[in-house]
Amino acid sequence: MNDIDIIKNHSSENFINSQNLKIYCKKVLHYKGYESYSISLIFINQEELKKMKNEYFQQDLYTDVIAFNLNDKGEDLDGELYLSIKIIKHNAKLYDVSLESEIKRVVTHGLLHLVGYKDDDDKSKKEMTKNENTCIELFKDIDIIC
Repeated sequence: MNDIDIIKNHSSENFINSQNLKIYCKKVLHYKGYESYSISLIFINQEELKKMKNEYFQQDLYTDVIAFNLNDKGEDLDGELYLSIKIIKHNAKLYDVSLESEIKRVVTHGLLHLVGYKDDDDKSKKEMTKNENTCIELFKDIDIIC
């Protein structure tokens, strides 16, 4: 099973090339050694994502992505990424990077969480950022924005 679903809930996400985003996700997962998976990328508004962050992580703040690993040990990778394009756009401006790059970073970040990476201390954050940068560079020729 190699399944990537893209669910867009608002017309504001229509500039995203879903087919290329799926290809990008598959390349990242393959690079990290995963060949069998079922992943959903679900774009929701920033208020819904903030509510989820508070409900599931007891943090009342805005975020760009939340990752849920749904598989049991020994099973194929199964997960969901919830993303807010409005927050991603805001962060692209804040960090002075292209929207293309920021979408790739956030999606990669979520996928890395699904495969077991953490970012709860300085060392793990550096490792996560290094992996994000590597994937963005390796797969820079995949255009996610139409």
